[in-house]
Amino acid sequence: MENNPVITIFESLPSLGPGDDEHTEKAFSIIAEPPEGGGEILDVGCGRGVQTMALARLFPSCRIIATDIHQPFLDVVDEKAAAEGFSGRIKTVCASMDDLPFGEESFDIIWAAGCASIIGIENAVRYWKKLLKPGGYMMISDVFWFTDTPSDEAREFFAEFHPAMMLEDKGFEIIRNAGLELAGSFRLPSRVWEETFYGKMRGKLGELEEEYADDEGALMVIGGLKRQAEIFEKYPDEFGNTYLVMRKPL
Repeated sequence: MENNPVITIFESLPSLGPGDDEHTEKAFSIIAEPPEGGGEILDVGCGRGVQTMALARLFPSCRIIATDIHQPFLDVVDEKAAAEGFSGRIKTVCASMDDLPFGEESFDIIWAAGCASIIGIENAVRYWKKLLKPGGYMMISDVFWFTDTPSDEAREFFAEFHPAMMLEDKGFEIIRNAGLELAGSFRLPSRVWEETFYGKMRGKLGELEEEYADDEGALMVIGGLKRQAEIFEKYPDEFGNTYLVMRKPL
């Protein structure tokens, strides 16, 4: 795992993906009735814990379990939690998102920012649903097509680098077919991609190309990220991140 070029490169980037506290709060506001007297939140694929800290601030009585498969990311989360006084409310667990060590109906809220497509969005929704209490909410944000007729350039790029990327409507269908209710959804504005992801990583990728000049796997990842930024700049209306908030019926 430590030699995985994807992990190696993303560990070096200023940001692991697009998003900000404003849109974390917007997604959280869709949840009609957060659990009283606390509540258990599972933050899946938490990375360095940007959304973990945002959730802890938004919902001061909650307890959060933040999971990731990469322990160095969790070490950062622990440091942030201690610095913000959240150590008693945030626990980190190193685990794969498709093999989580929790019992069924353990959580009031499941949060998964930008990671569900790693195991397949349909697989993620159906698996994580089992961990959700009746009446609980799940939030998934991920990259989707916004059109079924994308430009050839964008379509060919994602056919190579993210062939499983689906239409936004397919995501809605997956939620319905899993027996969940769509509580709300919205698209992340393209400016946020630039402000929080592409704009931060452009200069760093040049440095990484020099650092990993002899690592073919790492260079492929770097090249893919550079190309993705170029594609997004040209076709921001064809694809992007959608936040999906769903509810498990009582």
